[in-house]
Amino acid sequence: MKRLYVFGFLLFMVTVKSLAQTGQVFNLNKLSKNDTLLSGWRFHAGDNPQWSQPGFDDGKWQPVDPGQDINRFSALKNAGIGWIRLHIKVDSSVANQQLAAWVSQYTASEVYLNGRQILKYGTVSANPAKVRAYLPSVEPNYIKLNPGDNLVAVRLAYQPNIPHVSYAPLTAFSLDINSYQAALSNYRNYEHDITWFVIFSTLSGGILLIIGFIHLVYFLFDRSQKVNLYYFLFNIILSFYALPNEVWGIERFGPVSAQMWISFADGAAPAVGTLFLLMTIYAIFNYPYRMFFKLLVSVAIVSIVSMYSAGTIGLAMSNEIFPIVSLLAGAYVCIWAIRQQKKDAGFILAGVLLFIALTVITAFLSDSIVFAQGLFDLSLISFPIGMSFYLGVQNSLTNKKLRSMLVEVQTLSAQNLAQEVEKQKFLASQNETLELQVTERTAELNQSLTNLKATQTQLIQSEKMASLGELTAGIAHEIQNPLNFVNNFSEVNTEMLQELKAESEKPKAERDEQLEMELINDLIQNEEKINQHGKRADSIVKGMLEHSRSHSGQKEPTDINAMADEFMRLSYHGLRAKDKSFNAEMGTHFDPELPKIAVVQQDMGRVMLNLFNNAFYAVNQKSKTAGADYKPKVTVTTSVENNQVVIKVKDNGIGIPDAIKDKIMQPFFTTRPTGEGTGLGLSLTYDMVVKGHGGSINVDTKEGSYAEFTVLLPVL
Repeated sequence: MKRLYVFGFLLFMVTVKSLAQTGQVFNLNKLSKNDTLLSGWRFHAGDNPQWSQPGFDDGKWQPVDPGQDINRFSALKNAGIGWIRLHIKVDSSVANQQLAAWVSQYTASEVYLNGRQILKYGTVSANPAKVRAYLPSVEPNYIKLNPGDNLVAVRLAYQPNIPHVSYAPLTAFSLDINSYQAALSNYRNYEHDITWFVIFSTLSGGILLIIGFIHLVYFLFDRSQKVNLYYFLFNIILSFYALPNEVWGIERFGPVSAQMWISFADGAAPAVGTLFLLMTIYAIFNYPYRMFFKLLVSVAIVSIVSMYSAGTIGLAMSNEIFPIVSLLAGAYVCIWAIRQQKKDAGFILAGVLLFIALTVITAFLSDSIVFAQGLFDLSLISFPIGMSFYLGVQNSLTNKKLRSMLVEVQTLSAQNLAQEVEKQKFLASQNETLELQVTERTAELNQSLTNLKATQTQLIQSEKMASLGELTAGIAHEIQNPLNFVNNFSEVNTEMLQELKAESEKPKAERDEQLEMELINDLIQNEEKINQHGKRADSIVKGMLEHSRSHSGQKEPTDINAMADEFMRLSYHGLRAKDKSFNAEMGTHFDPELPKIAVVQQDMGRVMLNLFNNAFYAVNQKSKTAGADYKPKVTVTTSVENNQVVIKVKDNGIGIPDAIKDKIMQPFFTTRPTGEGTGLGLSLTYDMVVKGHGGSINVDTKEGSYAEFTVLLPVL
């Protein structure tokens, strides 16, 4: 942004203009060494080619100063396009001289002299989207004025949607006239000053660029030193701010949009750059408090954005006020570091304060442009050079310290190596002893493992025999019922046959035929009962034989409902055979649409028997301590969900404590008293369901209330 300020100030210095005249006609009766600014213009919004003609009456047009800042020329901004006209009365002594004119503008224009177009800068259009504002060169152009009355008409257009930011006024349009020789001399003075400006700016920007890349190399060499990265970014941004347009191949005159966006970037550079400088100071002293820095970042964003809408106010905030605030924050960190007795904090504080002082001085200094620019460039490079010198010295000291530490490390390494050799010898002898001990211990462990496997095999066999005993007891009890019926009805039939025989041996006159028929009918009914219960016993035996024949391990389509019902009854009667006082209600909720699934019948029978045995055991245990109102109940439910057969066995017994819920599937874990369980029932059940059938088993329980085991088997 500083480069625009310098440029605007140079234009002012080479164009000290005559005072404006307020009348309708501008009298040009003499020329001076300085350029003469034409004044007394009138403005009208809109676009009409007739307004370029001398004969048009502009008496009702609004007086205006088009040389004002474009942001203040609201009539043109609102209309987008308009015309300004100026009547010039030229003295013959002036008209006979070789004249020159030059235009300063931040709009697009077409200049007409006495109805004829003589100059055009940019693209003028009634469509704002097509307007292209243009900043013309200050090089003078020949112009021919007639003695007497002359008319200058200018067609102006405003280009929207670009940031008009500058400390110097951004002239909407101004036209200066002078003798060609005087104008050319002023132009050469301007070029001379611009040359010095470019030299100073290029030197300072180049120095900053070199410093930045030096610290980039430092960072790439040691990426843990973030201070070099932050300082590289600070110098790169500051070099962009310092370098003139010519370095980037951009002309100082041309499309206004490019100039303004470069000015916008220039205005943002000090705010962003000083943030990285502050991060550098933070990194040097490991400053831990970053909340104010976050606030500064937010303010920087707001100030940069405000340049687009607020113009000069936003520019001053981003370009002058915010950098000074950031530098003051850096000074505060240095003071904090001094209080913390951080090394060299005073040196950096002095550099920051000097940087602030030079920045403030150059912001207000305008007595001599060359001197001001030189001092400005000095302020830009003084602190970076001093900081680079400081960081370079610190790196040198660090390297010396590292070399000293390296010597110490090498000495310690030699000592450690000698100690390591001694340790290796000691360890070698210890290893031999340990190997002998490990060999002996391994032999002992192998023998223990062999014994453990034998014991485990015996326990598994015991579990199988216990399950077989429970199954046998259940089968015996189940067969006992139909056999009791057969025996009872056989005895009754024997008695009835004896009674019928006695009746038939009586004389015919004494025989009761009705009684004989009743006895015969009762015999027939009893025989049917005997046959029915005989078939029941036969089906039980056949079912067990069929169950034993399925030991091949092959999966066969099985009716899960029938299997669950059968093993539930066998389990119940098995427990009844041990404890005649035990009674429980059995509930079944079978899905009649349940499909047959392929299972190993013997394994799945053992699964169900284990689950039912545990359920009946739980309700039996609770019935011994619960009151008379307690009614033991075991329920089995089947269904199909998500292409899986679901078997749920639920009891209202003692439940399972949460502390052991995750252990019940582990081998040899049991809650029953010693001698009543092996702890393998649920472990085998888990293996047969999960590993044998690819299913899953879950438990839902509440201690003292219920336990529900859910078996999920895939439907293939």
